[in-house]
Amino acid sequence: MSEQRFLALRTPWFLPCLLALCLALGCSSKAGIKSPELPARHWLEEAPGVPVENKSKLEAVLPNLYDPQKSFSFEDCVFLTIQQSPQLVNSAVEIEIKRLAQTSAVWKYLPEPRILLTVSHNLTRYNMDTRDTPSDYGQPMLRVNFYAPFPNPVATYFEHQAQRIMVNMAIATHRKAVGKAIQEIAQAYLRLQARQKTVQAQKELLPLAKELVNYWKHVEQVEGRQGVALNAAMQHQRELELELEQSQMQEIMQRTQLKILAGVEPQQRLNVDTASADSILGNFEGRRLTWEERWPTTEDELLLRAQVKLADYNIMLAWAQYVPDMSIYVNQSPPAGQSQPAHGTDDVFLHMNFDFPLIDWGRRHRGVQTARMQKAQAFHEIARKRTDYSNKWLQAEQKTALTETQLKLAKTRLDTANMRYKEADISFREGLVELPVLAEAHERLVKARIEHIKAELEHRLAQLAWMTVATVLQQRFLGLPAREVMQ
Repeated sequence: MSEQRFLALRTPWFLPCLLALCLALGCSSKAGIKSPELPARHWLEEAPGVPVENKSKLEAVLPNLYDPQKSFSFEDCVFLTIQQSPQLVNSAVEIEIKRLAQTSAVWKYLPEPRILLTVSHNLTRYNMDTRDTPSDYGQPMLRVNFYAPFPNPVATYFEHQAQRIMVNMAIATHRKAVGKAIQEIAQAYLRLQARQKTVQAQKELLPLAKELVNYWKHVEQVEGRQGVALNAAMQHQRELELELEQSQMQEIMQRTQLKILAGVEPQQRLNVDTASADSILGNFEGRRLTWEERWPTTEDELLLRAQVKLADYNIMLAWAQYVPDMSIYVNQSPPAGQSQPAHGTDDVFLHMNFDFPLIDWGRRHRGVQTARMQKAQAFHEIARKRTDYSNKWLQAEQKTALTETQLKLAKTRLDTANMRYKEADISFREGLVELPVLAEAHERLVKARIEHIKAELEHRLAQLAWMTVATVLQQRFLGLPAREVMQ
């Protein structure tokens, strides 16, 4: 075999191999590149779900983040969390993913032109000596084909509509995640404020405990006692100091939890204005509302209605599978009866292909039935969620009533302890009782005040939970969900 013939045989294999090698080298050169990291402002650049009137507040938070004089109110912390909280990353990025999917669905309306390059070569040469053999017999041949498959028009339309619904559902899901973050921030502010009140109350006992220790020292020096009362007073003083230290550590932990929730480094200073916690509940009165009125304002109701609408589109997508596949080919492959002569010039032909399935063994019918049953599931899920929402409303109302009773009980006990303290104070000033009696009454008063702070916190947390169920808290920052987007 001559060298030219050997090269001719190797040529068609060399080109695909060279192309595959180039692709492999291109892929391997990028294999070690680190995936790009999304900055915090990137994934929430448009702040989906936040009303326009709140955009200025949203943008004004970050520039003051590192200002040492800045004191973050509850509202400031909410907007800071919306901007950069790591808990909101997944739902925010999911919006961008769904938007890209919607864009891809739009482009499916157009056919996708493609080019097919075919390199052919003889493996055998049985006709080399035939009289009518063309001059290029046995040589590599390159043939170019053009074709454009048409997407299913019915399926494309309903897929586009479904992707539009998916984008709106992603926004609603993100709003739901933001609402949960707002609730957690509100809980943190209320707990932090209650902890600060507790610390202030516990600090009142330290001077009294110190004074009581000095009292027993003086008594033992005068009366010559054995020091049992003095040791007990010193132990009690140490106990109060440890309780104060424990409360201060719990306050630090509460601040750290708030920083983590807001997406701030735990080491970074974050001045919190706990006085703004008084405005969280506002004038909320759950008993003036009904769950039937508030159910349409929830993101769950919006998402469930979208699921039913999406199920309708899925049914139409299943029916669209009956539409035949269509494609256009432009090539030099002649149909029957139009073959070129041996030494003629190849003609270019236009082919319209319609692909009809003869028997699909019920696959399309089962797809339609499955889509219908999925719609039934989505429809019944609305009824289940609606009942679940009414149960949550009832539980929130009962929890609020219980904590309200507990708060009244704690207030009554605080008033009783205050009356006994005043009585002990009057008796001490008149010389009827000694300092230990007054100190004991004062300590009971402080502990009753601490219990009242705890009961008040539980009541406010119960109101907050009810407020969240009623979507009143989320509505303050996010507004009502856009019901028209699911139509």
